[in-house]
Amino acid sequence: MRVFVFFILVAVISFAGGIIADRVEPTKGLISQHAAPLIEQIIGPPKPAPAQDLPLRLADGESRLSAAELAAYGIESCFPKRALPPEEDRPWLNWSHQTAGVFDRGALPPAPDLADYPGLIKIEGIRTESGTEREHCAAVRVSEHWFLTAAHCILDLNYEAGQPTIDVIAITPFEDLTDEATEVVPLTGAICHSAYGTSRRQYPNDIALFYLRDVSAFEPVEIARLETPEHELIPFDFRRAHIAGWGKNGATRYLQGGPVTIVEAGEAVLIGERIGPRGPNVGDSGAPLYVTREDGPLVVGTLSQVTQDRNENGLRSVYVRTKTMQDWSTRARTICEQNGRYVCRPNIPATPEDANGSESVAASP
Repeated sequence: MRVFVFFILVAVISFAGGIIADRVEPTKGLISQHAAPLIEQIIGPPKPAPAQDLPLRLADGESRLSAAELAAYGIESCFPKRALPPEEDRPWLNWSHQTAGVFDRGALPPAPDLADYPGLIKIEGIRTESGTEREHCAAVRVSEHWFLTAAHCILDLNYEAGQPTIDVIAITPFEDLTDEATEVVPLTGAICHSAYGTSRRQYPNDIALFYLRDVSAFEPVEIARLETPEHELIPFDFRRAHIAGWGKNGATRYLQGGPVTIVEAGEAVLIGERIGPRGPNVGDSGAPLYVTREDGPLVVGTLSQVTQDRNENGLRSVYVRTKTMQDWSTRARTICEQNGRYVCRPNIPATPEDANGSESVAASP
């Protein structure tokens, strides 16, 4: 026993002495000179520091990034899949083309205050050449030119094969979208998470970003604050979640919304249940989920799915958690916006504007 204790004391004293010697000159220099080579022979050379995950940069004269380069970063260029006609040949860009319809606010409650939903806008996917068949969604502004939404709002391969997405438009937010000041802006381009399953029945990685070159119409729209890993919320914070959109609740015309209780706050997914008659509904996909903080609303999720039951439509909802997608979002925006230009374009025919180094929203977003 005494021998064992003796060896323990020797080991402790030797370890402490080594630490002190390594921090004191000139013994530190002697250790580095004579001991370091021996240690390297025993355990091998030190591993080099990992290379920084630097964003891709275009070479001079180039205007595109390959699909393989983007896929390495989990990015897929998902809009458009074909060249678009000139803007004058797209009737859906003229908002007066839309009629108010027969639906009226009637017994609907007053619209929520847009100030409680910073960054919220509506988007619509155009399904027919006439522009009458549309997919209704929402999005949130996350930087000057970038907006966050659900991937299936941009790319949904399991939708009716005969009606693929022709175009996607962003709409300035009003309580009633028939307001005379409502403006429509076509998307310059969009990127989806490459791991999304391209099905509205699947919610993992159901996330997308789209870029608007001209954001003058959205100048009043505030850039939203998002939950990040550095400012992660705890389950107690989700008791005051709320959401709004221009979906079925408001017949795709009136802003409607309400509170949501988060019943499961996972790392990647949030599951909520509606409180009261107004809340997430069909047509609100891509809408941001907010929680109330002392310093204002904070976006914590992006709506991916709602239940579709005849009696309990929208009772339960599923959201992709924004903090989990922060790295992907930051990297995607850094890669796809270079020198003030959107560069993550799909493989569609280039236009003369591309050759001159500028963008053509009408012919080649």
